[in-house]
Amino acid sequence: MAFSLSSLCWSAPSAPVPGAPHIIPQPAAMRVKTGEAGFSLKDGVRLPEGNPLSKQAERIFRDNGIKTALVETGADLIFTEDASLGREGYRLAVTPDSISIASGSVNGALYALQSLVQSVASDVNGAPALPRLDVKDQPRFSWRGLMMDSCRHMMPVRDIKKILDLMERYKFNTLHWHLTDDQGWRLPIAKYPRLTAVGGTRAQSPVIGSRNKADGTPYSGHYTADEIREVVQYAKDRGITVIPEVELPGHASAAIAAYPELGNTDIPGFAPKVQETWGVLPYTFAPTEKTFRFLEDVIDEMCALFPDSPYIHIGGDEAPKDQWKQSAAAQQVMKDNGLANENELQSYFIRRVEKMINSHGKRLIGWDEIQEGGLSPTATMMVWRSWMPNSARHALEQGNDVVMTPNSHLYFDYDQGPGKPSAPEYETINDDNLTWQRVYGLEPVPQGTPRKREKQVLGCQANIWTEYIPNLPKWEYHAFPRALALAEVAWTPKELKNEKDFRKRLDRQLPFLDAHGVNYKRPDNGAPARPDAVITRERR
Repeated sequence: MAFSLSSLCWSAPSAPVPGAPHIIPQPAAMRVKTGEAGFSLKDGVRLPEGNPLSKQAERIFRDNGIKTALVETGADLIFTEDASLGREGYRLAVTPDSISIASGSVNGALYALQSLVQSVASDVNGAPALPRLDVKDQPRFSWRGLMMDSCRHMMPVRDIKKILDLMERYKFNTLHWHLTDDQGWRLPIAKYPRLTAVGGTRAQSPVIGSRNKADGTPYSGHYTADEIREVVQYAKDRGITVIPEVELPGHASAAIAAYPELGNTDIPGFAPKVQETWGVLPYTFAPTEKTFRFLEDVIDEMCALFPDSPYIHIGGDEAPKDQWKQSAAAQQVMKDNGLANENELQSYFIRRVEKMINSHGKRLIGWDEIQEGGLSPTATMMVWRSWMPNSARHALEQGNDVVMTPNSHLYFDYDQGPGKPSAPEYETINDDNLTWQRVYGLEPVPQGTPRKREKQVLGCQANIWTEYIPNLPKWEYHAFPRALALAEVAWTPKELKNEKDFRKRLDRQLPFLDAHGVNYKRPDNGAPARPDAVITRERR
């Protein structure tokens, strides 16, 4: 099949394609032939035996209630390669007699299959069918992510897999996995077993719905190396890269509780423990050679567990400098290295770690505080502080890549507007009224960015911190439907975005979410799909 973008019927904001499939995210170009017979699914789809993509098609069709059969000849679905479409682009054509998918990689084919199953409708006889259509599609941004915080509350692997399945459907390609923090170390490091044996347990947690009261119940858990590998492979099979985060130099209480020598032991009142409350806490790694040897060992094992991740995320945010100011050893490091202040010490610390990461052929990525004291020219920065609009601009001007994660639009742990149940279990970190409409209105490229710098904006990501999210149903309630709005922001050309049309397509996605037991916030009245599902705290 060959057609040009100009020959297609664009679903532009002023004139959505009549009878178009209700695909999220909206494809870049789509032509639908309404009033004509499409491809009937009454008898299922015959797939080419021996083609590795047929296994993926079997899985995706099965999950959407479509029968399949493998055949040596006479397949209904034909896969072809076209390198010109790049890693994530695809072409899709449906006629009454066949389905064809062209892509430059497995990822492109997966996206085509997801667009295909979202196009299923009923024919005149009420049987499932696909409309006649041509699609040529590719994403606007290469980074389309969600962040999962396992430090405050963990989710078992089975729940992470469900999240990955939902991400695949809506063409997300990055799971950022936050694995270490003050309240728990969840990452297995064989050389340092106390990180999980000691750092993986806190004595108690704040009560859900009453954050200033302790529940008195220990919270413990970590992932095994086999579980990490299982998640990484499951994600890879769905076109998703898992990027791990280990926090440094701050948010380090759990690690220092496990190995106190990693902390600033010469300060008054040094008594590290795995923290039992939320918020920004003071324990920071000491900038010593012992600490750097430890971090090098940790990064070595991380790179082995996450071989396909091009990045290692080092956090770098909210690192109080008080302990360094009080530590004679830290002050001596500053003097020996000609560092003017503790911000420069943090940059020195991060650059030391970056060399370790680079030695594995990977790149460092961190929150926007990593530029305080000087930003490494090869680091990638996640911009989260919306009240500092110049932070992205400064990084872009220096030539750094950025990923936009502004808390004004993409902190999905925030309250999402009117209609929240009054039950205390629906407590959020704040009442910011972050609705799906606000998410949909995000423009990831900062205003005033020169055209030549726009390509340095890799994309955008929603962050879901779990202080007040103890289990999967509550996580789903925070993520959906906002994640669908983000999927369109990250994929669809800017000029094709249309909130009114998106809402129509969103409504058509709700039966799928219902069928898969997703506890989303209903976009009409805000009530959860499963109102009694978020009550209990899941323990490890």
